[in-house]
Amino acid sequence: KLVSNTAPAIEPQTTPPPTDKTWRETVKQKGKGSEEATEGRRDIRVDLDKLDQLINLVGELVIAESMVIHNPDLEGHQFENFERASRHLQKISRDLQDIALAIRMVPLASTFKKMLRLVHDLSNKTHKKIDLVIRGEDTEIDKTLVESLSDPLVHLIRNCADHGIESPKERIQAGKPETGTIRLEAGHEEGEVQIMVSDDGRGLNAEKIYSKALEKGLISEGQELSDKDLFKLIFEPGFSTADAVSDISGRGVGLDVLKKNLEKLQGHIDIRNRPNQGCTFILRIPLTLAIIEGMLVKVGSRHYTIPLLSIRESLKAKKEQITNTMDGRELFSLRKELIPIVRLHKLHEIEEGITEIEEGILVILESSVGTCGLLVDKVIGQQQTVIKPLSGFLGNMRGVCGCTIMGNGDISLILDISTLLDLGAEEAIA
Repeated sequence: KLVSNTAPAIEPQTTPPPTDKTWRETVKQKGKGSEEATEGRRDIRVDLDKLDQLINLVGELVIAESMVIHNPDLEGHQFENFERASRHLQKISRDLQDIALAIRMVPLASTFKKMLRLVHDLSNKTHKKIDLVIRGEDTEIDKTLVESLSDPLVHLIRNCADHGIESPKERIQAGKPETGTIRLEAGHEEGEVQIMVSDDGRGLNAEKIYSKALEKGLISEGQELSDKDLFKLIFEPGFSTADAVSDISGRGVGLDVLKKNLEKLQGHIDIRNRPNQGCTFILRIPLTLAIIEGMLVKVGSRHYTIPLLSIRESLKAKKEQITNTMDGRELFSLRKELIPIVRLHKLHEIEEGITEIEEGILVILESSVGTCGLLVDKVIGQQQTVIKPLSGFLGNMRGVCGCTIMGNGDISLILDISTLLDLGAEEAIA
């Protein structure tokens, strides 16, 4: 049985047909039938490569605009006409950018509806009764990202059907409906797309995961782990709690691949577990990987860009707020909250720059993954950031997901917030 709580299809919102007189007269010369066909048309097919070129050109425009407005030769000078013209340029550039990015946005409906057939097949293979409930399929996301979402969703739904949903007999014994439910939901939240895959099954078995992790040498005997850290182990390569290998799961390759695919999209995944009630996987990915709002900071002679949505606040730390633990961790006390500190100069081996925490600035980074304090020398300011891919050895730099060109032509590395938060929670570089 398949259930889809979907809204009726909505016609794409587009601008009305052109009304320019000259254009209409040209169309009339081709005949009345041609005119009617043209006026009735409300959309146009555009090659994706051309859209990519448009986005790239808009990105180059943003960079060129920044180079003009922040030209070092203009420092210390004030020109009223120039400032007025630059503000107008910024407005036009921002409007063009918004339109170009909107053109690339597509709903998740087609990707979500592919999962209906998947659940139908899984229901037959596992001999379980499973409903699939879909919500938020009209949520829009960058086309390049939506194409990469199918595999992660397949892995999660397979996991729910095989590991989460119980057999009809087990569900009846547990006082549950005979038919299990998998929910696939999406929505926008703080500049990200949030996709939730949940089931009403047995949930994750913490004891079984701990035992398997111990068996594989991922943890040591007697090691204490929070549920959050324990559940992260299911994304390790080759990890599986299945008693037997099947064509659905048990090989330990699904969730590992899912995590790697999400990292490529600059996304992350959270788990909410309810024993004997079900489990929810929450995927968070950016709306677009093209242009973001960023905060430019400096560490030594290097410049870094931090996605603005990940910044909670920035402040100067006092010495009495810093705590050093027995295992070498550095923690910052802020309003009764202990926040781990990450040092970029240690992570990227930057010799020059500030090393004393109270002399630098702590940028507090926050997401659903956790919180950390990033030590930087200087906060320069906010700017639009055109994301460029990294190549060569830079592509392997930990904690970096791309780069951008600043107004003066220098390169700024864009920080991967998920990696930095993991460092803060697990390694606490000191």
